[in-house]
Amino acid sequence: MDNDDPPLILLLFNVETNAIVTNPRDFIALQDTAKVAEQIFANLKARGWSVFLIPVESSLDDLEQLLRPYQPETAFIFNLCDGFNGSNKDAFLVIRLIEHLGFSHTGSSAKTISVCINKQLTKTVLKNNNIPTPDSQLFTITGIPYRYDFPAIVKPSCDDGSMGIDSESVVNSNDALMDRVALILERYHQPVLVEKFIPGREFSVSLWGNQKIEVLPITEMDYSDITDPLKHILSYESKWEPESFFYKNIHSHCPAQLNAFDEKQIKEVAIRAYRVLGLRDFGRVDIRYFQETPYVIDVNEIPDLGSDSGFPIAANQGGYSYISMVEHILNLAIEREKWPKSQMSLDLKSRRKSMNKQFLK
Repeated sequence: MDNDDPPLILLLFNVETNAIVTNPRDFIALQDTAKVAEQIFANLKARGWSVFLIPVESSLDDLEQLLRPYQPETAFIFNLCDGFNGSNKDAFLVIRLIEHLGFSHTGSSAKTISVCINKQLTKTVLKNNNIPTPDSQLFTITGIPYRYDFPAIVKPSCDDGSMGIDSESVVNSNDALMDRVALILERYHQPVLVEKFIPGREFSVSLWGNQKIEVLPITEMDYSDITDPLKHILSYESKWEPESFFYKNIHSHCPAQLNAFDEKQIKEVAIRAYRVLGLRDFGRVDIRYFQETPYVIDVNEIPDLGSDSGFPIAANQGGYSYISMVEHILNLAIEREKWPKSQMSLDLKSRRKSMNKQFLK
């Protein structure tokens, strides 16, 4: 790469306009990534980065053709792809391809993504490392006895964005559980995770870094306006449907009000989960805190980076503007990959000094 040439940033994101879904409302979540990509694209362009949008739709062959004009030595991928052809569990196929082609990228590896997408496998890794997570059971058919105590929460095992989770997802009887399992099997065509419902406070912990992990200000979900404790969950409507009761009545507070002991407990478990699962650059760990035990209820290796979502809000509370957050993630990845050699390191140092000066102003 010529020393005067700026690095090329390829913004990789999934387009789901042609995805086949059995529940049309899920399109709201599926199409969100494209909006986030446009937002990041505009911000990076305004800061002088050479950035190109690379949409991922229904074919890996098409993606390979889109990448053909670029070289791994001169183009770095900012990965926003959290699905492929309407399937969250196939997102790792996209990353496996770009890694096979030799491209470096932000975020976790294909191997880590394939684990984190599978909620039951994620929980197995956590339990094997003595990290608290609710007891759970996987259902591929109905009629199997549930082994744990009620209440329980029923959800798809390989979807994110709270797809398949609504106000009826927490059940308190075997009949209700079997009805819910049957619904998820029919609608989402994947195994169903049934998990002990943990009461208590709920926190979203945004983290970034590699060798050194930094915890951003913690966010707490406020369910105080919801009278039924079994509906104290982040359902699909609470995230994606602004006119719904739960969207309007579930609030978040960042930074969360925590005493020193509770904060230390939550941070330590979040960092341990981040490390044992192999997350890189950035991620989010969701926790239920009950009787001084932080239970990991979800791990998101590619959290939503829309400006009004949890990770950017936590970063903002930590002193980062939206664009400085985006650049920090990009810089963490570039430095981790040692890409593309010393000239890039000098360029990053120059950018960081400029960012610091602007922040001090």
